[in-house]
Amino acid sequence: MDTKRLHYFCTIIEQGQISRAARALNITQPPLSQGLLELEEELGTRLIIREGHHWQVTEAGRLVYQRARHLLNQINEIPSEVKNVVDGFSGTLQVGSSSTCVSSFLKVLPALHQRYPALKFRILTADSNELEAHVQARDLDFAIILLPVHGSGYAVQVLPADTFSVVMAPELEREELPASLQIEDLAGIPLVCSRRWSGGGSYDRLLRAFQEKRITPEIVLDTPDTRTGLGALFRGLKAAAIFPANEVPPECFDRFRVHSLDLADMAIHPAIIRLKDRFLSLATQVVIEAIAQC
Repeated sequence: MDTKRLHYFCTIIEQGQISRAARALNITQPPLSQGLLELEEELGTRLIIREGHHWQVTEAGRLVYQRARHLLNQINEIPSEVKNVVDGFSGTLQVGSSSTCVSSFLKVLPALHQRYPALKFRILTADSNELEAHVQARDLDFAIILLPVHGSGYAVQVLPADTFSVVMAPELEREELPASLQIEDLAGIPLVCSRRWSGGGSYDRLLRAFQEKRITPEIVLDTPDTRTGLGALFRGLKAAAIFPANEVPPECFDRFRVHSLDLADMAIHPAIIRLKDRFLSLATQVVIEAIAQC
């Protein structure tokens, strides 16, 4: 089967129109139409039903697209895979991380850089759902996200769970507050909370905990980005920030009192995900192993 025909077919599907596909490929339309016709003749079935300006991908067409895109992705990765074999620990790894998991990578970065100075990293910090999409699109070598995983085809390595800390603005501190806070201790205190943009997760569990105690929480800011929430406190917001303990940087302990939050089901469960069928370079294996062992 001619990979050029498959490439043409995938481009037609992705562009939604032969004329747009021709512009994307910088070729004229006749070779595209001819390639589609030859592919249909080779497979013995219609892949796209064309009626004037309207067309629809058949079930067979969707199957061919999925298989062809998978095959072409693997072919496109051959040069980088060969380079990884030849160069060893060099090049750039594309890493994704939720902002509530990024410390898992940052903890091992200094040692990795010292040991493999030619190895570079590019990191994308985003919501777990967005990171899954980038892993599926093969934009990332791997990503550290919060469970549960919604897609399929992943190799998943679960990391240790993380509990939550409460970073308290000095103006709100009281001598009677214990080192480990109960949900009742946060009544009437303005709060900054970790919350997925798509909803759910630990934020919903926190709200349920308040509701069970018949307390209405005073949440003045919620964000999926830990840096944004803690940055608000550093800039003078009089509030208590509730974020994963591992994501609270050392400088917070110099300026604020940091409490633990005694709430049994308030924990996050990070995991490393990568595509099972994607080539795993030696450098990627070593980085993933370092994160898992930290």
